[in-house]
Parts: sequence; structure tokens; C-alpha cells
Amino acid sequence: MSNSSSLYDQSSSFGWISIALHWSTAVAVIALWLVGKSISWLPAEDIDARRSLHIMIGLIAWLPLVLRIVWRWKVKHPRAFGQSARTHTVARVTHYLILAALAVMILSGPVMAFFLPETNSLTNIALTLHANAANVLLMLIVLHVGGALKHLMFHDDETVARIFVPRRNGSANVDAEDWKKVG
Repeated sequence: MSNSSSLYDQSSSFGWISIALHWSTAVAVIALWLVGKSISWLPAEDIDARRSLHIMIGLIAWLPLVLRIVWRWKVKHPRAFGQSARTHTVARVTHYLILAALAVMILSGPVMAFFLPETNSLTNIALTLHANAANVLLMLIVLHVGGALKHLMFHDDETVARIFVPRRNGSANVDAEDWKKVG
């Protein structure tokens, strides 16, 4: 696996760059969503501290999120072994919608943070976009995870495995040796 080609996506396999961007984005989005949603659950005196935490996590995650969007836009999605054209299209569209929702959030979030604590029409628009994009993102992630679970439980393919370990030379199977490296 020291082969440098495993860094980059192959025709039917994600490379280490895509895998790292995928999981770092997943962790950042989950953290940001939980902290962001918890802002509205807090007493008024705790809101500023929680909002500051959300902004700080957002600032740390901003560059990796932008890299994730740019990378996926530039690098085509590898096709899963045995996946129909229709299924591949649905998966690709879902991924691009997830990235679009992320783009809206990483643009609207800094607008709100820059103008805090002022409230004006720009911050209200940014807040509406940010909140709605978060809800759309949640629905798309549920669809994404549902699709992954469908592959894991009902298909005899390696669709889920390929987001953990790159396949050797784009081969269709991930062997036990590769799985040991994940754990």
C-alpha cells in the first residue's frame, strides 16, 4: 500500500486523500451541527459562549471543508463495482448536493460571525441560509448514510469498504490485510 497511486482516486476506488477529506469533513460537520443546534437549547447567558465555540470549530474546519469541496469538484467520483449508471448518478447528485449545502454554510457562517452582534438584513439572510442549509445537509446525510447501509446490508459489493481503505490498483476486492490496517 506504499504505492503513491493509492493517494489518488482510481476509476473504482477512493484514494487516501479522498478518504481523509471525507472523514475529517464528517467529524467536523457532526461537531458543528451538534454545537450549532445546541445554541438554541441554552439559557440566554450561555448562548454567546456556545456560539463562540461553534465559530471556533467552524474556523478550524473551514479550510478542510473548502479543500473537500474543491477536491471532489476536480476529481471524479470512482464508480462502485457493479453499480448501475442510475445508482451512480443518484449517489453523485447526493454528494454534490451535500457539498453545495456545505458551501452555503461555509459562506454564510463567516458573514454572520463578521457582523456579530449586529443584526441587519445581511445577517438575517445569512442566518436563514445557514439554518436552512444545515437542515438540508442533515436530510442529505441521512440519505447518504441510508445508501451506505443499504449497500452494507443488502448488496454483495465493496461500496462501503472503499471509503476506509483504497483498493490496490483499483481492484474490486479489499482483502483482509487492508482491513487490518484500518482497525
